[in-house]
Amino acid sequence: MKVTSAVLLGLPALSVAYPGMMGASSRSELESQLKAEYERAASEKREAEPQVTSLLSGLTGVVNGLLTSVTQAVVVSSNKRPETGYSFQAPGPGDSRGPCPGLNLLANHGYLPRDGHVTFGQIVAATARGFNMGADLATVLATFAVLTDGDIDTLSFYLGAGKGGIGGLNRHSTVEADISPTREDYYNGCGDNHHLSSRIVKQLVGYVNAESSKQFTINAMANQYAQLAQFSKTNNPYLYYFPFPQIVSVVAFNFYPQFFSNGTYGAGGVANYKSISSIIGAEYDSKSGEFKYVPERWPENWYRRATPYGAVQALTEGFTLVYPRNIVTPGVAQLGTGNFNLQTVLCDVYQGINSITPLQFGGSLEKSARAASWAISVLDPYFKFTALGCPTAVLSPNTDSFLYPNANKQGGPKNAPPGSKTGDNVYNKIYFTSAPVKPAC
Repeated sequence: MKVTSAVLLGLPALSVAYPGMMGASSRSELESQLKAEYERAASEKREAEPQVTSLLSGLTGVVNGLLTSVTQAVVVSSNKRPETGYSFQAPGPGDSRGPCPGLNLLANHGYLPRDGHVTFGQIVAATARGFNMGADLATVLATFAVLTDGDIDTLSFYLGAGKGGIGGLNRHSTVEADISPTREDYYNGCGDNHHLSSRIVKQLVGYVNAESSKQFTINAMANQYAQLAQFSKTNNPYLYYFPFPQIVSVVAFNFYPQFFSNGTYGAGGVANYKSISSIIGAEYDSKSGEFKYVPERWPENWYRRATPYGAVQALTEGFTLVYPRNIVTPGVAQLGTGNFNLQTVLCDVYQGINSITPLQFGGSLEKSARAASWAISVLDPYFKFTALGCPTAVLSPNTDSFLYPNANKQGGPKNAPPGSKTGDNVYNKIYFTSAPVKPAC
């Protein structure tokens, strides 16, 4: 991937998200700034939560999810999804589904294997065909999924729980991360980081309703992030937010307008409730006033974005428009030094290949070395000399304490909380009607 100098010059603006670059001269001053920012965001929240029924009526009635009813967006018939031969089919009890609604949807429509056991190549191809995700972004996500949650021999992983309950995307703080747009934190949810949370969706609907467009704008998603980040910092004593899962967590908030919008967001596309709710598997239950979790699927008359959405745009939007709303300091080695900046943070992720591979269950030293070599060879064509790139000479065989210093503690990647609910998704149920301020397993 060739990145223009203008794009690269703009990326250091991400540094606004980190303490040493916020103009704070001390920790206390930084904390005061963060508190003021949180109070500002909180003041914008509704005084009282209105009835969800009336909110949904307004959100769906604005445009009803149809592109031509609000703008003259430029769409072509070849971008309509699903395509012929990719009809929706609800997952069966033996099919693996997990915390990523987009990947679950692709499996439900047959763009990925319906059993949820997927390969590296299938992920890159399906995310491009289904949502027009850039090859660079898909490559990074798929690479780390294979390294941390899958099998290096077959370059594969499971969308939910892995075989025998080992690995898979449900595994915490490797690719899946705390502070999710619609899922609860791993620890507070007693290991349930994969079912849609009704209370979080209701909160998100409120922020969307506050937008003049009644759409899932970047601003609405940033407000959702700020509120969820504060909840996690306040109530989750095992909040893991290390470099790679942190990036996944932050940019996931961009995905709602950028990938789930009906058409290209910012170019006439519609990112309203009607367009997005079924993609994330949210179905309002009028009897209970809660959101039921149903299998993810595309709505009628839905078109994917017309242009690819890649890693540089995702990182730029996530770390300049979303993350600064409520900073969660990641566990990186350069914190508190003059070397703490965008390049070193992202380079830490790149270096972390050797740190993460030992987390594989039963992985030998030889297997880990082979996995690291494979990952470097895959990532280099896209990220050498770009945002995630750094000289390969800096790679070193760090222990898993580098990115995951608390990997073995309760709630960490290697140690699930008591009563852990880490299996595959069970649909057509309502989960988390109230905020889990502490685990209730």
